Amino acid sequence: MICLKDVNVVIFVLLESQLFMDNNQTGIIIQARTGSVRLPGKMIMPFWKSKSLLELLLLNFIEDAGNLPVVVATTNSDKDNELVAICNRLEVPVYRGDEEDVLSRFIGAAESYDFKTVIRVCADNPFFDLPSSLMLVKKLNESNADYSGFLIGGKPSIKTHIGLWGEAVTVNALKKAAILTQEKIYREHVTNFIYSNPENFSLVFSDAPHGLSDRTDLRFTLDTASDFELYVRILDLLLPSGSGTRNIPKLIELVDNNAEFMVTMREQIVANNK
Repeated sequence: MICLKDVNVVIFVLLESQLFMDNNQTGIIIQARTGSVRLPGKMIMPFWKSKSLLELLLLNFIEDAGNLPVVVATTNSDKDNELVAICNRLEVPVYRGDEEDVLSRFIGAAESYDFKTVIRVCADNPFFDLPSSLMLVKKLNESNADYSGFLIGGKPSIKTHIGLWGEAVTVNALKKAAILTQEKIYREHVTNFIYSNPENFSLVFSDAPHGLSDRTDLRFTLDTASDFELYVRILDLLLPSGSGTRNIPKLIELVDNNAEFMVTMREQIVANNK
């Protein structure tokens, strides 16, 4: 059964976000490529009910983003043509850029669509909570900051395994980072230089929503075959209940009540250091 209160909260978040985002040229940029080291082709493999991981994520975003523009930033490599085909089929705009220099790819995507602020999304997060992530832009604008994120265990959520939220960052901050560093780790991980150098950037952090600020034992980012198998099992249980992939309280309840799921997550957290 759908809770009317939950529906109203989501509608409020989306309407409120529209009010403050339109004037600030905000867009959602999803980074995606097929060249994963640990699980090559994970973005286009049949994931759940014949849908690929990218397709499932985009369908959720089309439903949740309202009028907020969504762009997929992929690479110039021919092997990512299949990602472009998925986006074209779903009528989601695509920007293609450097495979390794993801920072420059983000800047190029933002400039191509006149974004001043972006919500950065990694496509390997099948349970991504867009409504909560939208509120990061509000925090960014209210504080006139360069970067806004959630904290898990005192760390930016992007540096944890939780895989539920993105980050909000100004395009000017991305451009500044691109000038200040050429180190591979910072060019590959887009915002790492920004939140690692608070003396050069204005940062604003908030505790993770849904009471998850201390849940360092959760992993919902898909990097390995073990992750892939686990998340399919979770979706099989979650979606028939009518809760959807973005009902985070229901998701956490389901995992917390399954000892096998928690053991697998802990094993993958240890095996895949962030």
